[in-house]
Amino acid sequence: MSVLALLLFFVASASATEEWQQRLPLHVPFSCDNCHEPDAAPTASAPALNAFGLAFDDSGRTWSSYLAGLDSDGDGCTNGAEIGDVDGNGHPDNGVDHESSNPGLAGDCSSASVFEEATWGELKAMFNNR
Repeated sequence: MSVLALLLFFVASASATEEWQQRLPLHVPFSCDNCHEPDAAPTASAPALNAFGLAFDDSGRTWSSYLAGLDSDGDGCTNGAEIGDVDGNGHPDNGVDHESSNPGLAGDCSSASVFEEATWGELKAMFNNR
């Protein structure tokens, strides 16, 4: 493979990843690590997706209330709570401007309990449906 072809491949891959990141309500500070294994080098044939990346890919790379309600990495926090959009409506929760933890990395769950997440989602829905 020529150097130019290799360079074009990596530029196209980075652009696609940035486009998919924009489909999440928030993607800072974890960016690519939301979906990819942090230490793996993704390739076209092996994108090195983590559990959240696989779920996001399976959902057509579309954020939804279903995806928000999952706990892809099994750490006790829903994807929505970790990303900052508990109800999965595509908009960050009030006052949230960055992810609390990584939805694809087990063990970094924020301190919010599942009960608090559900309650916040219900309150947010009540106010949004005025």
